[in-house]
Amino acid sequence: MTLTTKINAISLVAHREQLKSESQTGVVPAYNDILIHLAAETLRELPDLNACWYREGIHAYEAINIATAVDTPNGLLAPVVRDADRLSLPEIADRTRQLLAAARSGRLSQNQLTGGTFTISNLGMFGIDAFTPVLNMPQAAILGVGRIIEEPIVRDGRLVAGKTISLSLTFDHRVVDGARAARWLQRFCERLQTTDC
Repeated sequence: MTLTTKINAISLVAHREQLKSESQTGVVPAYNDILIHLAAETLRELPDLNACWYREGIHAYEAINIATAVDTPNGLLAPVVRDADRLSLPEIADRTRQLLAAARSGRLSQNQLTGGTFTISNLGMFGIDAFTPVLNMPQAAILGVGRIIEEPIVRDGRLVAGKTISLSLTFDHRVVDGARAARWLQRFCERLQTTDC
């Protein structure tokens, strides 16, 4: 089952611009790094989606290991940021940079590709507005991320220029029901719209 929502991305964009201006090394966390960070925090707070269906029952993962889908010359791979809830945003950015480089050069180890408990798939860089991501089995959930779009939004009853982003959460209904999944997505969106990682 998939739940889709569109939210105001102004805070997300402003936060990344602030990170750019504050960077002393020139290394700036990508949007995906921010999403991983906020997803890990949300999974720690609401852990229902950090699970899988195993042997006709629900298995809850102890660790929060977030896989991130990467397009490589050898096809789609999903390297894993382990213990993402215990890492700061700069640490996540450093890990993903290493994993992306290894993925694109064909140097990922099997250990770097296994153990994920939740996946994020971002197709925004390809101009995709929204899509239905396919579960990375046996995980119970995957978050699909579309591009950030400049478009009119309503603020305080007035039409103004804004930025939006669409998010799609696909989940295994055997593991979690629609209300709990919706609650998770709602909480994640709240974090995303007030982000100050």
